[in-house]
Order: sequence, then C-alpha cells, then structure tokens
Amino acid sequence: MAKNDYFVVMYRLMMYLYNCLKSDQQVDLSKITPEYLGINARYFQYILINLVNDGYLMKDSTYEDMNGLNITQDIMISPKGIAYLHENSTIAKVKRSIKGLSDIVGNVNPL
Repeated sequence: MAKNDYFVVMYRLMMYLYNCLKSDQQVDLSKITPEYLGINARYFQYILINLVNDGYLMKDSTYEDMNGLNITQDIMISPKGIAYLHENSTIAKVKRSIKGLSDIVGNVNPL
C-alpha cells in the first residue's frame, strides 16, 4: 500500500495517538498535520472527519470553524478506535505492509 493510502494514513495517525495514550505522553500536534503525513489538506480533512464520525477519535478531539475541522491539544483515540486497530482485517494488511517495509529499510515508526 502507498504511504498516502487512506488506511495507511489512518493507521499511522491512530497508532500514534494510541501510543501517546499508553505511554502517558502529550500529543505533538506537529505530527498530526497534512504536511507531516505527506498528504494534501483536503484529504487530511476528509480523514479526520471520518475518524470522528466513525467514532475512532473522541468527539472533543476536534472543533470546527471557518477553516474546517481542527485538532485540539486533547486529541485522543477512542476505545472503538483501539478495537479497530486490533480487529480490522484491512488494518492488519497495513501492519504487514509497514512491517515488510521495515524489514527492507529498517525500523518504520507509524509517525
């Protein structure tokens, strides 16, 4: 899968938030930007909107204004998002794809 594939970006974002939650680290908002993720702003908005609407991010993780959906400092993965990371077959393919890449080029951090 390409690094800008919807499910790859979704996985990287959700895995980063999950790792921050588990390790009690503050989320670095500079790692949750279209530029950092290598995608355009419209695509980033699309992904965020769907992650919130599908219940994979906590609802108070974002706010909407004239510029679209924005991330709050309190952005957090939801329990449904955590379950999705562990149970979804498409995400399992992404994990294998990223692991296969790391076997070739070294350790690949989700974010």
